[in-house]
Amino acid sequence: MINVLLLSLENPLLLKSGAGRYVKSHLELLRNEVSFTVCTTAAGQNSHGWKTLEIPLDLKAFASFEEAVAAMNFQMIKTVLAYKGQFNFIHANDDITAPAAVYLSEVLALPLISTVHGLESGRKTAAGENVHPYRASLERLLAEKSDQILVLSSMMKTDMQKAFSLPFEQVRVIPHPCIKSRTVKKRMKSVPYFFSCGRFVPEKGFIEWLHAFQQLRKRQPDLELVIAGEVPLQSGIETKARELGIKESVTILPFLCEEERESWLAFCEMAVFPSCYEPFGIAAQESMAAGAAVAVGNNGGWNDFVIDRVTGFQVDFNHPDKAAYALAEIVRDKEQLHKVGQTAEAYILDLHDPGYIKNVFLQHVYHTSF
Repeated sequence: MINVLLLSLENPLLLKSGAGRYVKSHLELLRNEVSFTVCTTAAGQNSHGWKTLEIPLDLKAFASFEEAVAAMNFQMIKTVLAYKGQFNFIHANDDITAPAAVYLSEVLALPLISTVHGLESGRKTAAGENVHPYRASLERLLAEKSDQILVLSSMMKTDMQKAFSLPFEQVRVIPHPCIKSRTVKKRMKSVPYFFSCGRFVPEKGFIEWLHAFQQLRKRQPDLELVIAGEVPLQSGIETKARELGIKESVTILPFLCEEERESWLAFCEMAVFPSCYEPFGIAAQESMAAGAAVAVGNNGGWNDFVIDRVTGFQVDFNHPDKAAYALAEIVRDKEQLHKVGQTAEAYILDLHDPGYIKNVFLQHVYHTSF
């Protein structure tokens, strides 16, 4: 059996983001064929599907996220070397594990595989900010030292090749596997509502979405909006909703477990994802698998699977008035919404079939001939 050391900031047993959900899905998909050892932050839980090497990391104890990342990498190196395990590959999950991944790859003489979920430079550009020099250096380090780079969308493959002048064959697109949820659904609201979820960060576009929803409410006054996610901008979203006079129509929830998320999706009018930078779109993919019609921003990794008015709807959220008008027209046509939701569900479950993705990993990634 192939032995893989996987490095991840987010513990797959304590999910907070799409990157963490990717790691958990990856481990569960391949755990019968691959022996994983996961070096990650402590979660206080045990997994029977893989070995976990936990490191202590309190993000609040550091002056900046970059300082915490540097400390985490140092702890990862110490922990792995003390463990003295035997591995065939090292698999880095995003650039924040680059220093440890590259060092361990060189010291242990092992091939380095990396999954890049998105570029920090891309996120910051979309948010109108400057990328931190340390994060920029980590992105370049991982790109230059990885033997194989995995991305989840054709958009990310193009971005990686342009940013780091990488050979076409070095970057492989393998999407997130899509599994139909079997959880029991229960209605969470009696009134019609839109559902959105994601990290509360600028590039997710929630502030722009609130402006569009304010305009939409003038056309559809019975509609409400439910947004679920994590810090750091939760208070800013609440403040903006209050400023726009729509606070009573907007419900803001914390990060949801699968059962809660599936229940909200089961009865929503639409699932809406207004990101201005989205390297893949796991939340949109999961919404489609749940049978919900989705509306997404014009540009993103989801262009690989959201076909306008066939498997979803593409909307320009940069212009709130246009977005509101488009969504009002879409939501009025219940027959089209139902048809698109059904088509999307069948399409995404087939396109991102777990069995196919598992075979790609076993034949082309975790393979001794690599």
